Amino acid sequence: MNANSIERKVQMRTLFNTVAADYDNGPGCFAHFGQRLVAAAGVKPGENVLDVASGRGAVLFPAAQAIGPMGNIVGVDLADEMARATTAEASQRGIKARVEVGDAENLGFSDATFHHVLCGFGIMFFPDQDHALAEFRRGRVGVSTWRIDQAYEFKPVLSELGASVVEPPGWITEPDDLYRLLTRAGFINVRVEIDSNTFRYADLNEYWRQARGTGFRRAIDGLDQSGTERARILLADRVRPHQRPDGLYLEASALIAVANR
Repeated sequence: MNANSIERKVQMRTLFNTVAADYDNGPGCFAHFGQRLVAAAGVKPGENVLDVASGRGAVLFPAAQAIGPMGNIVGVDLADEMARATTAEASQRGIKARVEVGDAENLGFSDATFHHVLCGFGIMFFPDQDHALAEFRRGRVGVSTWRIDQAYEFKPVLSELGASVVEPPGWITEPDDLYRLLTRAGFINVRVEIDSNTFRYADLNEYWRQARGTGFRRAIDGLDQSGTERARILLADRVRPHQRPDGLYLEASALIAVANR
């Protein structure tokens, strides 16, 4: 592993440890697409599932429900705070699941352990996607990436303020790109779908709060008082067309792909 890859992982670990408490703090974008990924993958009762880049359980929890008491599920996340918080929440919910701290590019499981390997909104952050997907070849794979992410209205605002967020080099928004990535990794019967949904935010404050639970956190918190005030004015202008009497209605969409090894 080269120095750049190591540095990127350190940065990602730090970022996601920072946002762990606020992750998916809003109308449930991650939870919605997590359920869709589990359904697309066809997870069944009694199966064994590995959830890579578990975050706060958006895929882990619906997969645990799908496999039932006779199945087994384990999650892996690079950020130790994500792993700790999600394992604790699973226990509180009475869900038989745990999340271990681990690296997607070096999964310590035998080849025949799992029926499914799932990864919701994670592969974009892996420095070596091909290596990671080779590690995924332990079962039927299911992955998702953002096409329109849940905080997309922040991007032009932050750009105007000179605090734009740079998307990771592996960011994937086009079905053909995701299809090629999976076929290059040796998967067959690859199917990529676009799934879209509209989410309701109570107000601008809720939209702002949920954005701080994403990769935008550093850029948002790095604004000084005048920058923050300006950002809120610009953001309010951008989302005004989506305002209804009971809140803001904003669309997000994802690519959901499933394939066989």
